This record gives sequence, C-alpha cells and structure tokens, in this order.
Amino acid sequence: MTWGLHDSVEMEQQGRPTVTVVTEAFEAAAVARAAALGLPDQPRVAVAHPLASRRGDEVAKMAAAAAATVAAALMKR
Repeated sequence: MTWGLHDSVEMEQQGRPTVTVVTEAFEAAAVARAAALGLPDQPRVAVAHPLASRRGDEVAKMAAAAAATVAAALMKR
C-alpha cells in the first residue's frame, strides 16, 4: 500500500489524477499516510481484505466490481 500511495501522491502533485486502491484492512493507514504526505484528500477505493489468499478469478471479479468506483472517482477530479 505504501509505495502505491506514494506514487499516487507524487502523480497528483504533478497534476495527474489518481485513485489508490487499498484493502479495507489498510484504509485507515492509507488515510494517515496520505495526510502525512501532504494530500489528505487523496482519492482511494477500498476492496475486501485479504487479496493474497484469493484465487485469480476472485480477484478479477473484485477488480471488475471496483472499476466503476475507480472511474467515478477519477471523473470527479
């Protein structure tokens, strides 16, 4: 989560809209880290936790379900 969030903040600072995807277990950490990096309102989408123990087809379904939320967050930018 941390480096993806760092990348998102850096891209936002360059004027490129981003959305960080995190699992629910790391959402509070993402909020705190984004604030520490100077972008407390950095958009994020939380998906179910954990990912590592899920089969590929399960993760693909989760990604498809989250895609509309990610796209909507990008369009607000």
